[in-house]
Amino acid sequence: MESSSKKKSSHDYDAERAQKGNGSGRGMLARSATRIHTKKSLLGYSFVARTFNQGQAPRSEQDSETSSQHTTHRKSKSKSGGSPPMNPSEVMNERPENSPAELEDPESAQLLAKVEPAQTPQTRDGQVKQMESHIVALARGITELDNDRKRLQAQVRSARSGSWVTKSSRQIREELSNLEAAMRHWAENYSVGEIRALDSLPTEEKNAILERLGGYCAQVDWPTLIEKVPTVADNIPALLMQALLAKDIFGSIFANPFFAFGESKEPSTAHPAQTLSYLYASMLDVNKEEAHIWRSQTLRLLATPPPNSVNNAPLRAKVDAITSELAVDFLAGPVQLLFRHRNDSWAIQRNQELYQLYHTASELAISLWTQRSFMRCYCMDELPVFRADHPVMSAHTLHRQQGDDARLDGKNALIVVHPAIVAFGNEYAEHYDLCKVWAKGIILVDERT
Repeated sequence: MESSSKKKSSHDYDAERAQKGNGSGRGMLARSATRIHTKKSLLGYSFVARTFNQGQAPRSEQDSETSSQHTTHRKSKSKSGGSPPMNPSEVMNERPENSPAELEDPESAQLLAKVEPAQTPQTRDGQVKQMESHIVALARGITELDNDRKRLQAQVRSARSGSWVTKSSRQIREELSNLEAAMRHWAENYSVGEIRALDSLPTEEKNAILERLGGYCAQVDWPTLIEKVPTVADNIPALLMQALLAKDIFGSIFANPFFAFGESKEPSTAHPAQTLSYLYASMLDVNKEEAHIWRSQTLRLLATPPPNSVNNAPLRAKVDAITSELAVDFLAGPVQLLFRHRNDSWAIQRNQELYQLYHTASELAISLWTQRSFMRCYCMDELPVFRADHPVMSAHTLHRQQGDDARLDGKNALIVVHPAIVAFGNEYAEHYDLCKVWAKGIILVDERT
């Protein structure tokens, strides 16, 4: 009893000293010593020593055993020769030995599920096909961008030098379509409205109209022609007038790049040796690509006015002169038999509009001949039989053909109202074995054949 009371008094004495030293370093040291003593008694000296000696966060014995197991596993691998080094892809595909459930860490399980999704062979095949399609699309896009870059560079160079800018096929088709519409309106406005208005004319004079349309009309006998188109006979004067105008404009202006020099036929060595058409045809026999480049560059230079000069381009005056001459010759031809007669002011307006048509056509033809592409006009010789699916021909609207209507297939062409315009090659003087349709031929078909 005395010993217990003495111990109690001794303990109370220590507590009393701790209270007196409250806030002082000695009091705090006393309390800390008490806690450390308690830890030593509860956890064991070895745990505390290991914690402070290694300078690491406390770990459980289970962790230590796990670490030793992994160490032993690595050593055993090393003794047996070890595993070969893995690629990053192999590292990503390697699975942990413990499953997420065994790790008992939901966040770790979710992370592993995101990093290493399960993939079946079908999924991998789908991904490979998707990647291949992306690569093909990317390659196609790169090619288109490269073509656009080349075209833009060519346009910039042309703008700086004042020369001609390359036109797109879409723009060319639109301009040719506008020209065809203007020619059609002119013929409809100034031709006689009824076929009986021509009954008083001698048959020989009406046959002269068909003879002038050689290559654009399959008939040379007026009565036979009218018999073949009884339902649209009143439209024949306007159709013949448009065909006459188309043959003259496209045969004289669009058929030869050097029409401004009076060379109205296609380039060939049949031209006199001193003509540009003869030189061009001779070059084509040697090297097509270089010949087309020469033709394009020659016309571009001639169509460009000299720098710092008030004079027009050398080719401009020639174009104006030749188009006026062609229009006068056309008015003096058999087409005058188809004119509707009213008064002098009406005739003056008709002639002025015709001059404008020739001028517009010549400007368009020059702009096309300055391109590196080479164009040809197709008429009756190339389009003798109609086919609805043919890429260079279409039936006249009078036939009221729609969609895939094939009722006219295999029937003979009667009148080529407008020729087909087909271009070969591109702006880089390449692929002259390939063609593109700039304008379809408009055909009046003989439905009775």
